[in-house]
Amino acid sequence: MASNTSHNSLPTVHTDSQSAEFVPLEIFVTNDQRRIAEIIIDLSFSFIVACIGIVTNILVVIVFSKQGFKDSVSVSMTIIACWDFFKCVAGVLQRLPGPMSLVSAALAKSWSNISAIEFNYFLSFSTYVASVLAAYVSVERCLCVSMPFKVKELITPKVALFFGLLISAVVFGCFMVMFFVYDIVWIFSDHFNATIAVYVNNVFFSRNPGPLFQYYNLSGIIWPTSSLGIIAGSTAIIAYHLRKSSQFRLKSASAGQTWDSNIECFKETKAKFSKSTGQQNQMSARDRQVVKMLLVVMCVNLVMLTPRIVHYTVKYFIYEFYFLRTYHNIFICMTYFLAAFDLIDAAIPLFIFYPMSTSFRTTFNDIFRCVCVTNKAVPN
Repeated sequence: MASNTSHNSLPTVHTDSQSAEFVPLEIFVTNDQRRIAEIIIDLSFSFIVACIGIVTNILVVIVFSKQGFKDSVSVSMTIIACWDFFKCVAGVLQRLPGPMSLVSAALAKSWSNISAIEFNYFLSFSTYVASVLAAYVSVERCLCVSMPFKVKELITPKVALFFGLLISAVVFGCFMVMFFVYDIVWIFSDHFNATIAVYVNNVFFSRNPGPLFQYYNLSGIIWPTSSLGIIAGSTAIIAYHLRKSSQFRLKSASAGQTWDSNIECFKETKAKFSKSTGQQNQMSARDRQVVKMLLVVMCVNLVMLTPRIVHYTVKYFIYEFYFLRTYHNIFICMTYFLAAFDLIDAAIPLFIFYPMSTSFRTTFNDIFRCVCVTNKAVPN
């Protein structure tokens, strides 16, 4: 396998001869191009999206809290919103070098190097946690549609909380080892004429380069791929059951209608038929809304997770495609795009729930109506 060819030797690290600062090779992407991509995509666009995501996820948590966590779905979605919130906070912190550069270029570079390891990893791993939690919610909804009475008794809000915390601990724990493969050291930089922080491969990495990154890259492929498969399968099963249920109601409504020769009975039967048909249409509309919402969630996850799956697949087969290696620059540029996708994924749930969930929209509007009324009642 191509990924094994370089595992027996340390990655080639190119350094400035006087400062020992890493100097990446300009293969496919030059240093200037990488810097432009950083400013436009990472420090500007992703920073704005992360700030929006902090606000939207706070609103999502407030709405679910206001609803009282009466069902398991609200508990699970609140846990996902919390992960998305912390993901956006990490996204903002990682992009502080933008404002910092206005004060001190050396300080901005130090924070950029530190956050590239700590916050970038957290953002990636929290994305995997949220995707697995989304898969859990889809399975839960699938079971509720297939066996509604049994599942509602078994999956209570407390059970959902337990599984949500368990999934969070297991998935995030699988990636925790990657926080310990780099050391932060301080060196003097001729470029900045100051001491800056840089990340370097540590002893633990040097002793375990092969198995460590094989495990990491495989985990980065298996978790999101499995989540997408589970979400797609659950959505298909839910759509099948809802369609079957709608057809059953339609047949029942049609079979129960008798046309009597008596005019009064005819009118009464016709009125009942119209009422029944209206209820059937109403239920069908709700069914379509459920399926539509699930399809939207599945498409969002597909669009957001596919680039990351491809990215980790390339890393698995091309060992030099990583930090501090031959393709450092193009790898960094790819992380800018992936971070943008991850932060969009974290910020978007509010814009899905509000138009597609009647109960969410009603609670959201009630909260802000109360806020507006309270503000008007306060004297100037």
